[in-house]
Amino acid sequence: MNEEMLYRNLQRVRSASIIGVDVGGGVKILEEMVEDARREIVDKAIKIILGFMDIADSLGLSRDDVNGLAGLARLLVYDNFTSYKKSINYLGLYKARGRYGRGNKKYSRKVQRYLIMLANTILCKNGEARIPRYRDLREILKKIVDLKKSMGLAGDGAGV
Repeated sequence: MNEEMLYRNLQRVRSASIIGVDVGGGVKILEEMVEDARREIVDKAIKIILGFMDIADSLGLSRDDVNGLAGLARLLVYDNFTSYKKSINYLGLYKARGRYGRGNKKYSRKVQRYLIMLANTILCKNGEARIPRYRDLREILKKIVDLKKSMGLAGDGAGV
């Protein structure tokens, strides 16, 4: 919750600086605070979740990848589904089809944001400088679900 509020404030300060408002050193201070909050999430996740670093190693993440590890930690905390299909629906990584498709498309935007953070980090480590596509998000989610199944970390119900 603290990380989310800090991140929103950082986005507001960045957009204000783009417009031309003098923000001084506020951007750097907020970036450091967000990074510290994300590091706290990572530290707690390492203590709580068994096998967290094994999953991170399988995805090619190191301890220095703060954004990716924070995204992975939050994704593991909130998405407790063992099924790939249920995870796809929970994260909204499907095409809404039919007459009422847009109205029926309900998913967790918060958890999707953490998956995007993780995907951005993995793409940067692979040397690709682009926005992650749904295909990339689905591939990463598939790897995570398979790793969670193999380690026995996932439950059957919805996340926290």
